[in-house]
Amino acid sequence: MGYRLLLDENIENEATDRLAGAGHDAEHVDSVPELGKGSADQALARYSVETDRTIVTYDDDFIARFGPEAYRAVLFFEDESVSVRELVEIIDAMADVYPHAEVDGLQKTGREWL
Repeated sequence: MGYRLLLDENIENEATDRLAGAGHDAEHVDSVPELGKGSADQALARYSVETDRTIVTYDDDFIARFGPEAYRAVLFFEDESVSVRELVEIIDAMADVYPHAEVDGLQKTGREWL
């Protein structure tokens, strides 16, 4: 079962199509009319709660500035060198183990899933 995802602006747009092709419901902040490039993290957090989407980001602001009650869930990739292909494979591997309903709070993730 795929995840419902909101990709932050620091995630390549290409990841949206690849994740959708892998069975995930993925939106990129750039293509969400209520958000768009440059949206405040608070707006992303609120949108994730309202639409039951997990935020995918390289941005550590979600660690430093928000508690887990502010957003639906966050997949935080600490290593910005993770390629789009790897990002999709990591999220697929996570989805095979944890259904979207079980993902909550801030989840630091990376190549350990490969």
